[in-house]
Amino acid sequence: MGRCRGDLGTGLIGSVAGLLAFLALLLFSVQTLIALYTRSVVTDAAYEGARAAAGARVDHDDASSVAAARVDAEARVKRLLGRFGDRTQLDWTGSDGEVVRLRVRARPPGFLWAALRGPGAALVDRTVTVRVESLR
Repeated sequence: MGRCRGDLGTGLIGSVAGLLAFLALLLFSVQTLIALYTRSVVTDAAYEGARAAAGARVDHDDASSVAAARVDAEARVKRLLGRFGDRTQLDWTGSDGEVVRLRVRARPPGFLWAALRGPGAALVDRTVTVRVESLR
């Protein structure tokens, strides 16, 4: 028996639908991976910046030395983040003579529209606290 004439092309329609569903899942998974990678990189850069500002080479009794160390640490954080570092906000509120507290806020990059990004597009907000090192 032969095929009915009305069934021509049905395999193509199913294949295209399957391909589109696969590509959509692939896009969402790549976007999620980019968001997770961004969180990891921002956390590491924040820790490195706070550690640099809390180092023993900085005279923590001198306000100008602490300010210069923070400027250097901010430059280090932005260098570690690359082009993404230009879109980050750094806040040193909460730092005192005992601890250095650095808060980094950034929006992860993405290639999907904001409505399609899902929960991975949330603002990355990391606060790192490091004890001030002192020579004995």
